[in-house]
Amino acid sequence: MRKLGLFLFIVFTFSIHSNGQNEQLKQKIDSLNQRTINLWLNYPDSAINYAYEAYRLSKLTDDQELICISLRLIGGAYYYLGDYDSVIVYNDKALKIAKEIENQELVNNALNNLGLANYSLGSYQNALEYLLRSLSLKRAIGQEYGLGTTLNNIGLVYERLKDYKKARAYFLEALEVAESQNDKDLILYSQNNTANTYLRENNLPRAEHYFQLSLAVDVDNKYWKSVTYAGLGQIYQRKSDYEKANGYLSKSAELRSTIGDKRGISEILYLQSKQALYKHNYDSAIELLNQSQSIAIEIGAKDRMFDNLEQYVEIYSEINDKSKAFEYQTKLLQLRDTLFNENLARNLASIQLEIQDEENQQLLAKKDKQLTANKRFVMVLIAVIILIVLLVVVVYNQLRINRKKNATLKIRNIEISVQNEEIEAQKESLEEKNSALERAQALIKAQNEKLEEYNKRLKSSVEEKSDLLKEKNDQLMLANIELDNFIYKSSHDIKGPLATLLGMCHVALLDIKEKKASEYFQKLYSSALDLNAILTRLKTISEISNLELNLDEIHIKKIISECIKQNKKIEGDESINVKLDIKLDKPMVSDSALMDLIFFNLIQSILKMRGDTNLEKAIDILIDSDDSNIIIDVVDEGSASVKSELGDVFELFKKSALQHRTLGLGLYIVKQSILKLGGNIALLDDKNHTHFKITLPLT
Repeated sequence: MRKLGLFLFIVFTFSIHSNGQNEQLKQKIDSLNQRTINLWLNYPDSAINYAYEAYRLSKLTDDQELICISLRLIGGAYYYLGDYDSVIVYNDKALKIAKEIENQELVNNALNNLGLANYSLGSYQNALEYLLRSLSLKRAIGQEYGLGTTLNNIGLVYERLKDYKKARAYFLEALEVAESQNDKDLILYSQNNTANTYLRENNLPRAEHYFQLSLAVDVDNKYWKSVTYAGLGQIYQRKSDYEKANGYLSKSAELRSTIGDKRGISEILYLQSKQALYKHNYDSAIELLNQSQSIAIEIGAKDRMFDNLEQYVEIYSEINDKSKAFEYQTKLLQLRDTLFNENLARNLASIQLEIQDEENQQLLAKKDKQLTANKRFVMVLIAVIILIVLLVVVVYNQLRINRKKNATLKIRNIEISVQNEEIEAQKESLEEKNSALERAQALIKAQNEKLEEYNKRLKSSVEEKSDLLKEKNDQLMLANIELDNFIYKSSHDIKGPLATLLGMCHVALLDIKEKKASEYFQKLYSSALDLNAILTRLKTISEISNLELNLDEIHIKKIISECIKQNKKIEGDESINVKLDIKLDKPMVSDSALMDLIFFNLIQSILKMRGDTNLEKAIDILIDSDDSNIIIDVVDEGSASVKSELGDVFELFKKSALQHRTLGLGLYIVKQSILKLGGNIALLDDKNHTHFKITLPLT
């Protein structure tokens, strides 16, 4: 008995712990779902991440309702990213689960999202069917949540079909719902949509009135505010106030770029193209329209593609490019046949009738259930009477249903007859269009043949140019090799006589006592030393280009210290002050010989630029790194900026070389050594100091 009691206690404790963990997980999922909803209007990229995390956690709970909600919210986030195919995929999954668990509220939400996605893809028949089913279900179950959104979405379909009065009726009904719920986002959405119907009818005062109302709504909703700005931009375009129009369109584009609304960006580019067209700036209009069409094709927004194709035809007609105008007119006709099939309006009407009929059937079924429940209650008291009443009610209902069905069948037969006549008319229209397409195909084939011939000539020309370029490159390489050999041999041949000249000057300075002669020999000796330094550096330049890199871990502090000592010895001045600050947190890998050349010549060049003034001022060397580079800042506190004075100090034989003797060669050696290591050097425009910045690879 004790063992049994202990076992039951452990099972009970484990059950409580598991339930607690599951409850915490559900709370976390609810929090992620709420973040998704809060972010998808303004930050859909972030919203999609929260939605996927909620879906992953939902699968751990195996709670079908939570999984369904997460799938629907993933689809919602994709809608604001403009990926409508993904919206359909995830909401189809959500709809299937909602039907399996018989949750009418979730079924309703999935239907609404599927309707909106199909509308965005230009599938208006499917869109209206989903949305009307959603509206019917909302009213049947008395669901207030999402009612205004569904009414707006139905209005959007009718707006696209150019039935603006019917669309506006839905938008205004949605506005009433939004105001009763004090939902500012929904108010903004409904007012924008109402304004757009007036804009389509070119009733600019009414359109501007509703857009101004939207502008006054105090809510942080980047998505619908961008729609408001776009609408006002169109109004001022039509008023020919292009400056104001451009201001509103720019604001809309900025908001849409912030939230990644590709559909909206495509629309703004289309409107900006229209504005360029009004100004007869055709090249700009075509470029903007190309960008809009590229985005519309990427997201599959057929309604946007349709508007763009209409504008292509208008542009090319204005510039009298008949070939292009005909090409886009053909594409426009093909897309129009896809979007606006002449049977579409009748199909939409039949969908409404079908859904109304289903609502009636559901209402009748609901009343039947109530009657059945009442009959059972009354049956306990008066069984005979209830049987008679039941029989009368059933017969009456059956007669009423039969009458309705007969009336509906008569109407359907008439509609089918009319549709058959219209189908025949459409058949004739299609034959005419096919004939036009055949002519267009023949024209395209002829143009393709001309293009093929042009490509062959172009290929031949490119091959000739490539051969010539290769020959020139070979000649240039040979010239570079000969130049290196010349510099090396010339410096070697001059060294001997120069050494003799230095020796003779040195002996003369020891022997000659006369002051004037001694000054001349001193200047001659100094010039010979300068020439010797120039030859040494020319030889160094030649050697750098042929040097094979020897990369190894180096001690940068030791190299710089040696360079400072050498410069002190050469300059004969121990007071040279160099401040070194090394902030590297990892070893530096480079070629030690080239690093020695860089710092020796750079310090020497700074001293030469400084001259005989401010000798006590410091040279600051700061060495730091980022993820991939060594960054070296060398700042001379003893001189102001020389960038504007000297120009490009890294080129040979510039003004800087004449003013500072061997400065040009020294900095040229510095730059060539840095380029050999794969780095770069720049003289910054610092007003207070001479400032060099060097960037070298970290490894």
